[in-house]
Amino acid sequence: MLGLVCLAFILPASASEKTALKPQQTLPKWEIGLGPGLIDYPDYPGSKERNTLVLPFPYITYRGEHFQIDQREVKKPLFHVGKWELDISLAGSIPVSSKDNRLREGMNDLDAAVEFGPVARYSLWQDRLNTLQFELPVRSVIASDFRSIHQEGWVSAPSLQYAYRRQFTQSQRLKFSAGISANFATDSYHHYFYGVDAADATPSRPAYEGKSGFSGLTYLLGLNWHLGDYWLGAFYKLNDLKGSVYEESPLVETTRAETFGLALTWNFYVSKETVKGLD
Repeated sequence: MLGLVCLAFILPASASEKTALKPQQTLPKWEIGLGPGLIDYPDYPGSKERNTLVLPFPYITYRGEHFQIDQREVKKPLFHVGKWELDISLAGSIPVSSKDNRLREGMNDLDAAVEFGPVARYSLWQDRLNTLQFELPVRSVIASDFRSIHQEGWVSAPSLQYAYRRQFTQSQRLKFSAGISANFATDSYHHYFYGVDAADATPSRPAYEGKSGFSGLTYLLGLNWHLGDYWLGAFYKLNDLKGSVYEESPLVETTRAETFGLALTWNFYVSKETVKGLD
């Protein structure tokens, strides 16, 4: 509901303004920078144990005609027809050492995982700078401890993504984004994260078999602010696990999983060449 409230608050009301202006900004083709970044996240959705990382954050943006890079993704559409677009979707998760997690103690570690697969996008609405888009990704999950590779099922997360933009000058621009997704996954994926095999069962951690189905809702808010040679980026993500098929797993301590991040970079290279597009 948080994402929908934000959409209702900031959607422009004038239909004539939407159609009168071109939906493009004038942007540098290249931007490269570096600065400090911070991310705070749970060991896995459902765990109360958290981690905070402070690390260098590279800012790299490229806006080519057929290939783009931004802070969210590397984008090279496979094809584009009308309001439809087919692209590649990529996501991932950080490894978890079970010896450092109270509920998983004695179990196998959760390896680093990469999610890869196609995503279909449909433009629901657009005015001069603001967009509302439907996305449907389907991704295979590949996990690895850097000694072996194993496939851990499939995930899908149909979503609505809204972006609100304001450009004051070419070097001063603001973007606010909001999204909501419903998450689904196969039984092998849910068992990898939330299953407890008989060999790992204890009096306080009974055996549990993962099932396929609903994984919960995700709400996402983001801020992207360019101010001269500096860039400030921030995001907040809430995973609501209520009603998920694995909610009763003994590895789920909470149905509220929050992640947030913040980065500030000095963009020491900004190309003089500009392109038309959306930030």
